[in-house]
Order: sequence, then structure tokens, then C-alpha cells
Amino acid sequence: MADYLQLIDNERLVSIGNDFDYLEAVDGYIGFKLFPAIKTENIKLAVADLTEKGKVPVMALIHALDTEARIGDRPDPEGVNYELFLIKEKLNQGEALKKLLRNGMLNPDKQAMLERIYNDAANLISRVLTRVEAMTCELLSTAKLTIAENNVAKVVDYGLPATHRMTVQSWGTPATDILADLKDIQKRAKNKIVRAITTSKVMGYIQDNTAINALAAVTSNVASLIWVKEFMLKNFGIEFIVYDGTYKLSAQNDTEYYFLKEDVITFLTTDEVLGRTFFTYTPEEDFEIVSRLDGYVAVTQEKTFDPAGIWTKASAVAFPCPADINQMFICTVQE
Repeated sequence: MADYLQLIDNERLVSIGNDFDYLEAVDGYIGFKLFPAIKTENIKLAVADLTEKGKVPVMALIHALDTEARIGDRPDPEGVNYELFLIKEKLNQGEALKKLLRNGMLNPDKQAMLERIYNDAANLISRVLTRVEAMTCELLSTAKLTIAENNVAKVVDYGLPATHRMTVQSWGTPATDILADLKDIQKRAKNKIVRAITTSKVMGYIQDNTAINALAAVTSNVASLIWVKEFMLKNFGIEFIVYDGTYKLSAQNDTEYYFLKEDVITFLTTDEVLGRTFFTYTPEEDFEIVSRLDGYVAVTQEKTFDPAGIWTKASAVAFPCPADINQMFICTVQE
């Protein structure tokens, strides 16, 4: 068995991280659509620059002729609210070989083993990106990140104003005046709401609403998802987007969890991207265990002797950041 347990050279590891099809891997992830990924050498400076652009513009002053221009200032990176979240996972190459042997390949060749390692690497990269999506959706649902896992306990509060949070009551009751609630939300929002991100559970309340069904019946329609979306866009100028993406915590556990909170609508006052998901260099890249790469996730291998094995590992350092948190308006929906 030891003949097949071999480290891959650094060049191949870099190619795995660089050649991985990130766009395809995150194609169905709403977080990466609203917060596109970008790699930077310094997340603190990148966050400072992004959030400054999203704030109220700074005005220059009028000067008398023949006078010196006022010296401007730049945003202070020391006051930036950010964290470096290291996400990583690894698989044992020895376990991959055992699986090949169990499947009847008594003498798997090196190519078969190499393909297995590439598959492991792709799966590990996807798992890292899934954790990033979970962070971004938590930001969308709560305007916070609460990390309590693997001996890491951190809270990032993005500072959503209290006036941008509200709760609506009894949407699970068909007679509730949902339309009045939506008008109130529009009124309370500082800018005109143009998009809403929510789940099928909340959209189900809207579709079952008595008043909305009565409006649909006027044109001989039912309050289908398509009809409700068109109605909201025409009458409120809001594009409703339904996202029911789920993830698992283990490949051996079938329990699924929603990325978004099921009972929340996040209203947005922009139809553009909300910010960026910043990636920076991992410790493996900084310490030259693997060469620096253009991709977002570093793939490395390490050998252990007790227990004996060769591990394929994927890791990334990431942080999702809105350009202007005031573009979000979070509504908790009570049944």
C-alpha cells in the first residue's frame, strides 16, 4: 500500500487550486452572486476601501484663487470591522486507497490513485466554498456573523441600524394584511426597495394570503409563485428572489440546513452587488508550503507518521463584506 501513498509535487497542487472551476462550483450560490469573490493581499485595506466607497461621499471645498488646496484624508483602516476566517478540511489519501481496494481494484495504478486525489481536492474546495456561502447568507439574514465552532468563538456585527430591522406578525394567517405590511416596509426604508431575498416558506405565506388570492382571481389567475413575483414587481417595484439552498455538516449525515434563515426577508435598495467576499493568502501560501496561487482555495498535502498517512487539505482565508450595510433592510416574519 505504501507504494501508492505519495505526495503530489507543488506545481500540481497549485494547478489544482488555480484550475478549479470556481464559477461552476458556486453557480447556484446566491451569496457569491451578491458578494463576488476577489483575492487581495490585505483584507483590512480592501475592506476599508470598499466600505468607504459605499458611504456618503466626501465633499471638497471651494478655495480662493491662488490659495493652497486643502489636504484630503483617506479612510482609517484601523477602525475597520473585519475578521480573518480560516476555513480548512482534509482527507486521508490512505482512506482513498482503501476505497479503491474495497471496490475490487486489487492493484490500482498510480493514475487511478492520482485521479482519486484530484477528486478529493475538488470535494474539499467545494466544502470550503460552502462554508463561505453559509457565512455570506448569515450576513444576509442577520447582518452579523456568529461563529461558534471548532474552538472559535467570534461575532462580527456589521452595524445594521435598528431602523432597518422590523418584525411582521401572523403572516401564516391568510387574513393578515400582508400588503399593508409591505407598504409600511417601503415607507420605513430610507431608499426605494428594489429586491427581496427570502425562502419558499415565506413566499408560501404570501401565496396563501386571502387578499392576494382575491387580486389574482380578478384576472382569472391563482397566486402561483410566478404570478406573485410579477405582482410584486409591478405594484411594489420589488423583484422577489427565492433561495432554498441547503448544506450538510458531514458527508455521512443526511441532515440538511438552510443557508438563509427560513423566516426572514432581506430587502435590498440596490439591484447591483452588495459587496465583496475577500479572500487572502493562507498560512500555507505565506510559509511557502505551496506556491501562491491565483485561485481562492489552496490545496496542500502533508504526511503524518502516527497515524501513518498522507492528507490532502484545502484551506482558505475569507471574509464577506457589504459596501454599505444601509442597503439592507431585514424583516423577521412571524407565522
